[in-house]
Amino acid sequence: MKKAFVFSICLILSGFARAQLLDSATLANAMIYKSLAHANNVHPDSVLRLSLKWKKIENLGTELSKFRNLQELHLNRMRLKEIPLEVFQLTNLVILDVSKNHLTSIPPEIGNLVNLTHLTLSQNYLIEIPPDFKFLKKLEYLDLWSNSIITFPLEINALKDNLRIVDMRVIYMNDLRKQDLQLLLPHTTFYFSESCNCE
Repeated sequence: MKKAFVFSICLILSGFARAQLLDSATLANAMIYKSLAHANNVHPDSVLRLSLKWKKIENLGTELSKFRNLQELHLNRMRLKEIPLEVFQLTNLVILDVSKNHLTSIPPEIGNLVNLTHLTLSQNYLIEIPPDFKFLKKLEYLDLWSNSIITFPLEINALKDNLRIVDMRVIYMNDLRKQDLQLLLPHTTFYFSESCNCE
C-alpha cells in the first residue's frame, strides 16, 4: 500500500512537471495566486498564474524560480529597477506584465520567453528594446505605452506575421518615425498619440 501511494505521488508530480500550455480561455479560468504565501501552500509545479503587484519581496528571483510552470506573471507596481533574470527561465510564460515599474532596459534574455503572446511594459523608462525580441515569434500584443521608445531594431520584423497590436500612446514621435515602425510591421495595428514636431 505504501509503495502504491508513493508511486501515485510520483505520477502526480511528474504530471505537474510536464504541464502543457493552456489555451487563453482555460488559462483565464485557472486559479490566480495573489501572494507568495498563497502560492507556497500548493505544489509549485501546479501554480500557473501569479500576481505579485504592489508587493515588495526580497530575493524575488529565487522565489519565482520555483514556479517553473508559470504561464501568467504580473510584477507590476513593484518599483523594480530590473527584471530578475530568473523570470527569463520561466519559458512557459504566455503573459508577462512588468508595467508601472522603474525599468530602464530589457535584457537580451527576454528572447528565452518564446511562448509569450502578451507582454506589457507600459509606464517604465525604456528607451529601446533589444534585437532579441525577434525570438518572440508567438507575440500578439505588445504594450509600450508611456515609455521613451521611438525606434525598433530591424530584427523585430521577424514578428510581422503574429504581432497584432502595439500600443505606443503617450510616446512623443513625429510622423516619419511612425511610418518607419509601420513599415517594419506592416500587418500590425499601432496605437499612437498625436504626432509632435520633434526629431
